[in-house]
Amino acid sequence: MRFRRRLLAACIGASIFCSFVNAQQQPTSSASSAVVPRLVNFSGKAVDTEGKIITGIAEATFAIYKDQYEGSPLWLETQNVQGDAKGNYTAQLGATKPEGLPLDLFTSGEARWLGVSINNGSEQPRILLMSVPYALKAADAETVGGLPPSAFVLANKSQANGASRETSATVAATKNNAASAANPAVTGKGVANFIPMWDSTSDIVDSLIFQKSSQIGINTGTPAATLDVNGKGDVRDTLTLFPNGTDPTLAVNGTTFKVNQTGKVTFVSGQKFPGTVTGVTAGTDLTGGGNGGKVTLNLDTTKVPQLAAANVFTNNQAISGGPDTWGLQVSQPNFLTILEQGPESGVGTALEMQTTGTGGMFWQILNTGESASQGANKLNFRNDSAGVDVMTLTASGQVGIGTNSPIATLDVQGNASQARTAGGMVKAMLHFSPFNAGRIISCFNSTLSGAAATTPPCGFLFDITGVGDYIFDFGFEVDDRIYSVTYSSQTFGGGQGAVFAVDACGNQDGECLHTGSLTNNQVEVAVLVSGTEEFTDSKIHLIVY
Repeated sequence: MRFRRRLLAACIGASIFCSFVNAQQQPTSSASSAVVPRLVNFSGKAVDTEGKIITGIAEATFAIYKDQYEGSPLWLETQNVQGDAKGNYTAQLGATKPEGLPLDLFTSGEARWLGVSINNGSEQPRILLMSVPYALKAADAETVGGLPPSAFVLANKSQANGASRETSATVAATKNNAASAANPAVTGKGVANFIPMWDSTSDIVDSLIFQKSSQIGINTGTPAATLDVNGKGDVRDTLTLFPNGTDPTLAVNGTTFKVNQTGKVTFVSGQKFPGTVTGVTAGTDLTGGGNGGKVTLNLDTTKVPQLAAANVFTNNQAISGGPDTWGLQVSQPNFLTILEQGPESGVGTALEMQTTGTGGMFWQILNTGESASQGANKLNFRNDSAGVDVMTLTASGQVGIGTNSPIATLDVQGNASQARTAGGMVKAMLHFSPFNAGRIISCFNSTLSGAAATTPPCGFLFDITGVGDYIFDFGFEVDDRIYSVTYSSQTFGGGQGAVFAVDACGNQDGECLHTGSLTNNQVEVAVLVSGTEEFTDSKIHLIVY
């Protein structure tokens, strides 16, 4: 009768459970029993830690606990759920396990609480499981102590007498003589891949440690590394990391604090460091320091240039300011110069003046050194924008314009122009003698350079149109110049007491004695006596300014 009551309770419990979990029954026979799928439907809402709805596929971790608030889970699984527009989803607990929910989870008759966490977030408040899951206990009625009834059928007496003794002997021999099997058969119930733990001195349950292949997860059934800890971890002694191959020695990353593999540390904004600075020592060009309180550092005035003291600068210096403060001014009653030095063996030392505005030029005053292209020890004025030496002054006082190698006190290369009424610069000079059809004895032509400028006839032409009447052609315009003419005479046509005169004129002055017109390049010279008679054999000295 007791066995019949157990069987009846099992059938009632199984029927109740199957109505909620879609149990599939098979025909009952003496050799088989109904298969009870150990699944429980559960409906929930997928939200994140801030309470925001999660739609679509999400990872849900279901854990069954003995208590409402504390304790380790008795059972754990992770599966993907599909949330609708409001985050609602439905899952079958035990669907990821081959055996479904374990029977012994509900055999104690104690309450069970279900905790749910979405996407590895914080666990939602635990829910008390109602009576339906406890129908799993009814499946235990099919067994006696976990064994089918057939296990308790006695052997016939004819076999029992001899077999019993043989079996006892065999068992005794096995215990005393046979070595333990390398992989003894292990029986029991639990969740696959979870490492078991003793919940009491006589009960084994699943722990939080999950292992699949070579990966171990703590509080997670889907480890992503060799060791994956879902939750906080404490190390109460030294943590040593041994890099593997080319892996970084250390890499610690958080949302606001980071330590990368090179040791660079990124701190939280506003981070204050514990501890006390024991002292501050002044470095190069600084003075001061101290061991506490407010520490002050000052410039070492013996190392840092002061404007009120003499300084020697070894690098480029820049002075900048506004329109009213441009420039460098030195004021000293006893004539204190601004000294700029350069090596004699080099190009020299220069003062560069630059105009950086549109169309501006760079000018340079250069005191030439030994290797300067203009020659050593010259003062050179240079258009540095065009790379042209405009004027050169030698150590002996010779001035070259258009040349940096003057051969006279003033050596002008190129044309020189001057107003007719102005005095000064010599354009051309000649000393002329009328003897033997006339010749230029000495001369100077400023438009030529080198020996050609002073070698007769210096590029000049002449024509004797009559006694004491000479026309000189210089090859360039001279009619707007100032002429200076003197003479010396060997024969006097006017005798003693005569009045002598000499005159020079160009094309702009009209005609002197010549009946024809002059060109702009010509000057006519006439030597007269008493205003009417001409000298004979007169030597002419003519200068054109």
